[in-house]
Parts: sequence; structure tokens; C-alpha cells
Amino acid sequence: MERRTLLSLLAGGVAGLAGCGTPDGETETPTPEEGTDAPTATPTTEARVERSLTLWNPTPDPVFTTVVGVRGDRDVFFENRDLLPGERAALSVAVPTGETAVLVETDSGLRARSTWIVDPAFEGLVVVLGRDAAAFWRTVSCDARGECSLAASPPDGGPRIDLPLVGDGSARWYAPAGVVVENPGPETTARLRIDLGDTALVDRAYRVPTGARLSVPVTYRSGSYRVVVETDDRRVEAAWPVPDQPTKYVDVSNGTAGCGPANTTLTVANRDGEPHRLALRVDPADGGEPFDRTLALDPGEVRELVPVTTSGGHAVSASLETGAAASGTWWSCPPRGPASVVVDATGTLALRAAGPQPG
Repeated sequence: MERRTLLSLLAGGVAGLAGCGTPDGETETPTPEEGTDAPTATPTTEARVERSLTLWNPTPDPVFTTVVGVRGDRDVFFENRDLLPGERAALSVAVPTGETAVLVETDSGLRARSTWIVDPAFEGLVVVLGRDAAAFWRTVSCDARGECSLAASPPDGGPRIDLPLVGDGSARWYAPAGVVVENPGPETTARLRIDLGDTALVDRAYRVPTGARLSVPVTYRSGSYRVVVETDDRRVEAAWPVPDQPTKYVDVSNGTAGCGPANTTLTVANRDGEPHRLALRVDPADGGEPFDRTLALDPGEVRELVPVTTSGGHAVSASLETGAAASGTWWSCPPRGPASVVVDATGTLALRAAGPQPG
């Protein structure tokens, strides 16, 4: 993808396309007239810091992604990446402190821009690609004591528990399960408490600026945890089953809790040589209106449905006129990919989910 195309996203255009024949960090000097002394090209230096830049594709489709950072009329960074469904590409870029425009474009037609405010309190930027929009988050990760640059209060004086908890050997763990607090709204202070049974693992207050995403690695241990987030405006309390939900996300702006970017498409496929009538019911994890339909499926027919709008563990039950039935929990969030209800060539019915399965 040409950088000229991407830079056209800048409102009002960019005066002078940086990087087109001029090395970054130098100014271009005019050609001297005959008989005059040639002026010396004076490099312009700008202090930069190394920061992480993560491109995340939680959609069920592969995408080719271009991302560019622009400061004034100069490129700060320029990257192209092919991202598989669910893939995260972690990059390291050198960026100046202050504001940098970040522009993203994919071959699926997505175009988005944001301002990356780089300061010492944050480790980097995560760009979450959707089908129609992108989310930009400045990120901070806390350590084994819950300490990080956004901590607004000292520990409460109780027992100090090292995190993440040691695992119990009952699951394949690729990374610790954790809690993510994110804030798309105005800056706030949030108190985060995470309990396992009667034991408080985390009880801290954090400053959460606009566009911030705070990550706390918690555990390699299976169990039923409780997450509570309190601000001046609201209180959110949610159960957190581990490892079914590898990450618990809490939005302090609207008070919602889920398990990540929602993957809300459910595919229904009839791979049998006979037509079937499929009774399908989906009960959303948030307790919303159930999706309850009976579908007439021709041989070989495939349909894509959107029965839910949020992430979480949705209860799915399906049955055929033959008596074949299947049921289970559809986790519509990472690390799982798209789910499907499939009638196979023998007339058997199954609920399937793509991608890695915790546990």
C-alpha cells in the first residue's frame, strides 16, 4: 500500500510528503545558483524514545495492514504487516515525545487515524483492527506487585501476594490470565479489586487517562475469580472464570465487562446432502434478548448470523427435525476464532469454535 494513499487521510493533506527523497531527520536544501557557494545541509535532530506498537487483528479475516506515524511533515515510522485472524504483531518504533499522528489502512477498506501522545507513563500503543473501525489504546502493564506508572495509591497494607499466581497444571498456559481496565472516556481514578475466594489478590487505585488501557497479569491458576472496578460514577462487579476467559476487560466509561473484542458472527452450515430444519437459540452472556430462530437449510447451504452484539460466554442450543441436537457455550472473544453450527454429511449436529481452546 502506497504511503501517499495513507497520508491522504490527514485532514487538509500533508504539506510536503516526508520521506520522498529526503532522509528522515534532515532538511532538504535548494540547489544553489551558478557562481554562489552551496549552503550546507543542516540536520534537524529530535529526541526519540523506543516504544512498543502492537497491531492486533481480532477479526476472522486476514488483513494486509499499513501504519504510519507522522510528526509535522515527516514520517516517524512506516510499517506494512500481513496479519492472520487473531494475530498480534508487536513492533518497536522510535517516536518523539508529545503528539504523533497515527494513520492505519487495510486492504479490507478500513481507514482510521488517531493522535498518539507519547509520555513516560505509557509503554506503547495498541491498534485493534475491526471490520469497520479501529481502536487506539495507550498501554501500561503492571508488575507482580500491581505497581505501574498509573498507580494512584499504595498497597492497602494487607498481605503482599506475588502475581501471577503459580499454575495448577490443569490447562495449557501460553500467557498469564489477566485483567484489563480501559477508558475511552474522560480521565478518571479507578479502584481495582481482584479476589479468588476470600483472598484479595489486587486492591489498588489507578489513574486511568483518556484512551488508556491498564493490564494486570494475575494468574496461571484455574478458578472462579471476582473483579470489582469502582470510580466516582459507577461500580462494576463481574465473575471471571479462568481459563475460560483468558482476559477480563472492564470499560470504566460505560461500566461494561467482557472478554475482549467481540467476534459476533455465528456460521450455520448444512454439509449434508439432505435439506434440514434447524432450531437455533442463543442466550447472550449479558442477559439480553435471546436469539431464537428456525432455519430451513438447503443441502450445502451456509449462512452467517449475528445473534449477539457483545463478547462473552453465550449459551447455544440447536436441534434438527431428525432429533439430532448440540449445545454448549460460545465464547465470542479471543483467543477463539469464529464459531459455527454444522450439520455434517452423516446428519450429525455440532457446535464448533475455531482457534486455541484454553483448558
